[in-house]
Amino acid sequence: MCVTWVEHCEVDNSSVPEVCRYFVTPGHAYGAKQWLNTLVRQHERLTHIRVRRDPKLQLSTGEANLLILADQMMRNFWRNMSFSRKNRWMLVSLSDAENIHKAIIRFVKEKEGRCPGPALVMAATIRISASARRIFNFLQDENSRSKWDILSHGHVVQQTRSISNGCVPGNHVSILEVKSPEDPDRTVKTLLQESFSTSACSYVTFAPVEASSINMILNGGDSDNVPVMPSGFSILPDGLTGDEVSLVTIIFQILDSAASPMCFPAHSVYNMYKVITETAKAITAGVVDPYNMG
Repeated sequence: MCVTWVEHCEVDNSSVPEVCRYFVTPGHAYGAKQWLNTLVRQHERLTHIRVRRDPKLQLSTGEANLLILADQMMRNFWRNMSFSRKNRWMLVSLSDAENIHKAIIRFVKEKEGRCPGPALVMAATIRISASARRIFNFLQDENSRSKWDILSHGHVVQQTRSISNGCVPGNHVSILEVKSPEDPDRTVKTLLQESFSTSACSYVTFAPVEASSINMILNGGDSDNVPVMPSGFSILPDGLTGDEVSLVTIIFQILDSAASPMCFPAHSVYNMYKVITETAKAITAGVVDPYNMG
């Protein structure tokens, strides 16, 4: 790898939230190591998509299209996480939320990143006394999903397809089916999930997708018009305690036809708040208590 451009800049870290300060200010967040990890990871992603589209290898066109859809899902996820003049967040007070001091919320306009309608995205970061690898394994494993996903409580989650998209074990795109507890043959919802980890960070991202759309893609259909609304997690070291404590950012997205850039309906904010707080508690309990890891 050859670095052709190195840019130095001066930034003001005074507005960095306290929970992230020890990760950002020493340069862990935006230093050279993080940039190189990002370049290597993106190279892996693009290489796996190109390889799977090579007709000489006789690999499934459907799998290649599924990787393309997952790539779009990840790009939407990162877009939702970012902040800019065109992507503004509003602070939400969560005074009674355990382990969460504040959250931020933003409006997503219809068609932005394939969003099928107006939507709201809420994000919050928590500290968990567990290694990033432990948290990543817990979140990406379909067998433990019902322990933290309040929408899957009491259901059986099955992985029906897994496609490797990286050199690190566990880096893969998968299809998850949430089964009805009363009728194991009935699928309540289908999820597209991507899990990947590097030496610097880990992500677990997922989006509900219609089962008919998944079947269409796996049969060689085009994924360009399939809507994706990603939610998920980023997992980072806290920058202070080595590998003993991690920062987990929870991002949750919902459709809301009544939402606008200037109006966040109270019931939607409350529901998202409830999902994030309950998820935070469940993840903390799941990774701190060893009996919950099985």
